[in-house]
Amino acid sequence: RVSQVAGQRTALAQRYDVELRKIDQLKKQRASWRRDRELRDQLSASLETANQLKAASTELARATEQLQAARRGLVIAIDRELATGPTPPRRAQLDRARDPAVSPARNRAPNRIVLPDTKIDPLADPEELDQQATALRETEAELARQVAGLEVQAKELDRIVAVRRQHDRAAEIARREDDTPRRGTTPSGSARTQGGVAAEDSSPSPSPTSIPDSSTGRGDAIGSFESEATIALAEVVDPSTIDSLHRAQRSGDPSQRAIAAKRARDAVAARLEQLRQKRAQIEARARQLRR
Repeated sequence: RVSQVAGQRTALAQRYDVELRKIDQLKKQRASWRRDRELRDQLSASLETANQLKAASTELARATEQLQAARRGLVIAIDRELATGPTPPRRAQLDRARDPAVSPARNRAPNRIVLPDTKIDPLADPEELDQQATALRETEAELARQVAGLEVQAKELDRIVAVRRQHDRAAEIARREDDTPRRGTTPSGSARTQGGVAAEDSSPSPSPTSIPDSSTGRGDAIGSFESEATIALAEVVDPSTIDSLHRAQRSGDPSQRAIAAKRARDAVAARLEQLRQKRAQIEARARQLRR
């Protein structure tokens, strides 16, 4: 679905560029009845293409999120089975299935989000303002995807921190129980018996829980989103936010990574709200000119 929608969006973007170039050429021509008619027709066609492009961008963002969620679910399921100690043939099969699910996210070259012009040209006509608003909508969709991705990452990292704390707590309790003298043993150290049958210990030490390790990448299905965000958001948020993502990722500490992801999420959400307000002003200006 991602490939299909991406192809459609690419074709629409190319057509939109051609239409915009034709509009620029017509505007440079001497005013006449024929030129004005062609310009109106071309503006109407470009507006229709812009609407289709907006819909394709929204659909592509939705399909991409679904694909990423499916890959994360696959990797998590594989890691759970790997933690159970499968046979060597099964482990090899799982590793082969895991690599394609992780590699696309790691090898994909993220696109830097470029913020469009938000200034309102007092000489712009309604069609030009509509096109400016469309460009803002597309950027809003990209920023919304970043906010959603950072939110998912922050929650997953918080979950990893909580699981590790539970694991450490269980291990500490197990060590204390192992240090406590056991009752019911004979001087020779034989096990306590009930009715001549050896009684099993009803409180065995808990086995260590499988904890995702960000240093290996296994169990951290969304770690690559940080690398993508540092590139995609370079012109969206301030440099200190990008630096905090870099430092947190290098540290490998899920707690620091969660804090950095939340900070980036809030910064992107604030910029997204600014764009939405600017777009509303541009759309209001276009409506005013049409009256």
